[in-house]
Amino acid sequence: IKIMLPRYAKDLGARERFVREARAAAKINHDNVVRIHQVGEERGIPFIAMEFLKGEPLDQHLKGKGEISIAQAVRIGREIAEGLQAAHAEGLVHRDIKPANIWLEAPKGRVKILDFGLAREQKDDIHLTKSGAIVGTPAYMSPEQAHGQPVDARTDLWSLGVLLYRLCTGRQPFN
Repeated sequence: IKIMLPRYAKDLGARERFVREARAAAKINHDNVVRIHQVGEERGIPFIAMEFLKGEPLDQHLKGKGEISIAQAVRIGREIAEGLQAAHAEGLVHRDIKPANIWLEAPKGRVKILDFGLAREQKDDIHLTKSGAIVGTPAYMSPEQAHGQPVDARTDLWSLGVLLYRLCTGRQPFN
């Protein structure tokens, strides 16, 4: 269960964003995307009930185990791409693909994309994220996202490319 901190839930705009983005992510039904069972609000605090996962996030795996094989990188990349395809088919752009938002499910390491907290529907006319705001993780951001310009599914593909580079070389492509 993921809840919004009460101090942020007091902000109507933040609460509205949290619920809207969670409901959008709940529409995605794919094996490589964490399943959201319920989105709701209790006593003014929004929550998301999602599937319980065993395993670890990719960033922790890389810290503990170091390098991974090219075959593992290809499999992880393919599974992320398949999950993103499902999100994009629903008109949703993740906007924060990075190792911390990729879960390797135990025992076999199946990929689950997590944290659609920055996700935005491409066709959404209601811009609850502040216009021109730069959101995401700088090392994985597309140039358009870094400049606060409108983004589409291609921004997730850029981030996936940066992540794959990191997996295959052990370093970021850009300093």
